Amino acid sequence: MRKILFDSDTASDDTLALLLAIRKFEVLGVTIVAGNVGFENQVRNALFTLEYFGYDAPVFLGPRRPIMGIWKTVEEVHGANGLGGWNFPEPSKSPDSEFAADALLRISKAYSGELEILAVSPLTNIALAYLKDPAVVRRVKKLWVMGGAFYRGNTTQIAEFNFWVDPEAARIVLNAGFDVTIVPWETAEQSACISKADWEDIARRKTKASEFFVRSNAALLNYSLRSGAEGSVHPDSLTAAIAFDQSIVTEAKTLAVDVETCAGGRGAMLLDSYGLTGKQPNASVVYRADSSKFRELVLSQLS
Repeated sequence: MRKILFDSDTASDDTLALLLAIRKFEVLGVTIVAGNVGFENQVRNALFTLEYFGYDAPVFLGPRRPIMGIWKTVEEVHGANGLGGWNFPEPSKSPDSEFAADALLRISKAYSGELEILAVSPLTNIALAYLKDPAVVRRVKKLWVMGGAFYRGNTTQIAEFNFWVDPEAARIVLNAGFDVTIVPWETAEQSACISKADWEDIARRKTKASEFFVRSNAALLNYSLRSGAEGSVHPDSLTAAIAFDQSIVTEAKTLAVDVETCAGGRGAMLLDSYGLTGKQPNASVVYRADSSKFRELVLSQLS
């Protein structure tokens, strides 16, 4: 079974992505990074999700802020605690004492050439690991990233949330030499929407997994509908799905990608579509995905 490290600012959609990950990969650990909601809530959400589904994996804590410390949390998207306000029981386990970037480096040495990283979060942990030990690039087989927007920013006019939270980290990681696939925001809007009809079907199933989905994503559904979507939008889960089954990708382009770090453009994904910079391509960018395959995969895990 493929081995992954799951890097997350754990809130609603992250937990569905984590469910897909523990069902389809051997998850060697979960690393937490500042992002969606309060840091302690993110930690509780990760611990609870693993415990709820009976999966034993360590949770490692990263920094409680991005590199430059300029960001905001988005409880209006995910609910006050990140899981739709669900008053779930306190997890029985505690996070590991090892710092997330150090855990990443240790695990990459233990599974050199095998380890893949599924990063559905700001890239702070991965940037810090690289800055400490650049050779990690040679040990990590693949880096799957949810981040960036083509032109429909969901945090500023041009920036997607993960790249906006820590654009310095994103720039470091994208220029480090990893084998990277990026799943941008608009690809998820087009291909990773769980419709209201699907929600009704999921709620009727009354399984452990379906109840988890409905409770943890309730705030996300309301936010997505207010934003004009036809259901809840799941970029992190789409990234996990693509990592598992690359046939979900219907169009991708290998490009030189960078991230803007200044002023109003902070967090913007810069795609060199015409080779203007002279830089070598450093990432595969997913432009389109098969929404039916994504939907089928998600629904199959909620039965």
